[in-house]
Amino acid sequence: MRHHVVSNECKFKPRFCRINIFNELKRLYDEYVTNNQLDFRSALERFETIAEETIKPKIIKLLITLKDKKRLNEAQNKKSIDQKWRSCKGSLYEYAVCKALNEILMNDPSSAQRLDIIHGSQLNDPIRKQLTIKNWSEILPDADFVIINKASNKVVAILSCKTSLRERLTETAFWAKELKPKGIDVIFITTDKDEEVTADVNRYIVMHVLDYTIITDPNRYNEIISEWRGRYGDRQDFDSMINKVISFRNIIEILQQYVAKS
Repeated sequence: MRHHVVSNECKFKPRFCRINIFNELKRLYDEYVTNNQLDFRSALERFETIAEETIKPKIIKLLITLKDKKRLNEAQNKKSIDQKWRSCKGSLYEYAVCKALNEILMNDPSSAQRLDIIHGSQLNDPIRKQLTIKNWSEILPDADFVIINKASNKVVAILSCKTSLRERLTETAFWAKELKPKGIDVIFITTDKDEEVTADVNRYIVMHVLDYTIITDPNRYNEIISEWRGRYGDRQDFDSMINKVISFRNIIEILQQYVAKS
């Protein structure tokens, strides 16, 4: 029997990247995984290296249009390319997370039969309504993926994927507060490439506001845990707080919790 796969096999439209560039990014990423005999979970763990050292040099020419070349000087062109790369890299990270989640579900039939994981661009109206804040208008969270319990057709969690925190963690924290009364968890997934998670404000959000923060780079995950254990390990509630920070390789434990959630 063919089990559900994430987000129609990760065929979603990027929000901030031209579709031709996104398709090439996906092709290069899949090619790297195949050529290096990796699984997608392992590839996600080394995402920054793959993206910056292997894919970026091959994609630079596509990131600048002929119109840009004529209109902008060299410094402006470089800035434009960097901005476009960051946007497209964010879309590639969503794809990398999607492929890794897909692989995990395929290897765990019990969870695959009971959970749907759907890209935020592909939500139907009943699911969207569960996430909507209604005031003078309807407001939806920036959910890259939504986890749904099939038996109840209820959203149990949303996932927000970002390589860098910036203002995104604060935005995610806002939605965690808003969705908690609805019984919907908010999970932040990041490489933490700029090592921002351990800043005090971010540490508070991770430990006290978000339901889970998942670090996809295992080396960075180990650094975070080590730093916090050294600084706060003697606090009475440390163990319960640190359990909210998860390495991606342990995400199956979270998914199995949602299998039982109705």
